[in-house]
Amino acid sequence: MPPWTTRWLDWVRDNLLRRRPVPLAVAIGYERAGQTRWETPIPWSADAVVVDVLVPSGSATRRKTDFTLCLPAAAFPADTLRPDLNNPCRITFRLPVPHHSTPGELRWRGRLLTPLTLPVLTPHAFLMGLTLTHVTTAVRLAGTTVAVGAFVPQACEALLATAVLHSSTPLEPLAELGLKVLFTEETTNATFHAPVSLPLAQLTQNEAAVIAVSPFTPQQPGSWKVTWQVCDRPLATQRIVAISSAGFEASVRLLDTRFAIIESGGAARTLKLPSSLTGIQRLGPCFVLHSTEAGAVGVCRLEVTGLSSGDMTPVVRHETEVLITDVPTLFLPTLFDVADVTRVGSFELRLNGHLLGIASLRPVPAATVNAEGGFLPPPEFVWSSAAEDELAERLKRLQG
Repeated sequence: MPPWTTRWLDWVRDNLLRRRPVPLAVAIGYERAGQTRWETPIPWSADAVVVDVLVPSGSATRRKTDFTLCLPAAAFPADTLRPDLNNPCRITFRLPVPHHSTPGELRWRGRLLTPLTLPVLTPHAFLMGLTLTHVTTAVRLAGTTVAVGAFVPQACEALLATAVLHSSTPLEPLAELGLKVLFTEETTNATFHAPVSLPLAQLTQNEAAVIAVSPFTPQQPGSWKVTWQVCDRPLATQRIVAISSAGFEASVRLLDTRFAIIESGGAARTLKLPSSLTGIQRLGPCFVLHSTEAGAVGVCRLEVTGLSSGDMTPVVRHETEVLITDVPTLFLPTLFDVADVTRVGSFELRLNGHLLGIASLRPVPAATVNAEGGFLPPPEFVWSSAAEDELAERLKRLQG
């Protein structure tokens, strides 16, 4: 038989008699940092595109050079071919990431097996799908972290920003684009950068809670702008104000007073006014404080003085620093031994010498009516919030 006849028969067997393999499944993914992720779209920052094709095992799937992945700009031969007599044959292609989503064709010896599309996530598409929620600016004061709109800078230990990132795709591209928070003092326009890095566990998710700490701690009054930014694109901006301690202290108000007691048996409770000191082991005034400045927080040094019911001389005194916000806060300075407060008629609460309120241990004295219809006025006493409540209650009963 002439040699050309043998070549012709081989061509007929390979191209006409041998059937093309029919793909059973096609999977598209990408490689990044040595790991393969079977997800789409493929981020532009991936190391390579990976295409896996399953075809039935047989004589048509013996050579990987028979398979080609064709794109408009180039054709890529199969990277690996793993035949198995009992299972489908797996063919893998590895190729560079296209600049945009690209159509392609899987071919066997130049013959079309199946069309496919490589969906690519561009930087613009990623940024358009990236959003921030629960954006919060907080400060650390007296060992406590509080979300604020205004704060007293003298006691500020740190300025922080928190938020929750959302994306329609995994957050992996942030490793290339970079996430940062800009803390800007608007008076001087000084800006302090705080880069934010996400661990792999967060980068592979579509949502992540993030936090940034300013490298500079405010110590003077002024307005601040906090901006979240990805690749020079602002995502969210908040403004907070550092206010003077005098301005914050002027906004502090006393809302209510009570007394905390520990009985001889060890039971603890609070009362508006103890009827007597009998059976009480320790006792102390409670003050409900807040700031009328919305969203403000500050540390105030408060002084509590127990005054004698007779000559109003100080009997006991206690000073402490308290964190005060616009939320009503219960302030219990200390519990005194009952033996130390037997002569105390009332407790004064002062802030930098300014009287905020009085908690009285003595009930409101009543006027005495004589036989002629006249009355003897009650002795002088310290007016307190308890007396105010009692007056309101009596007026209510009279009106009812």
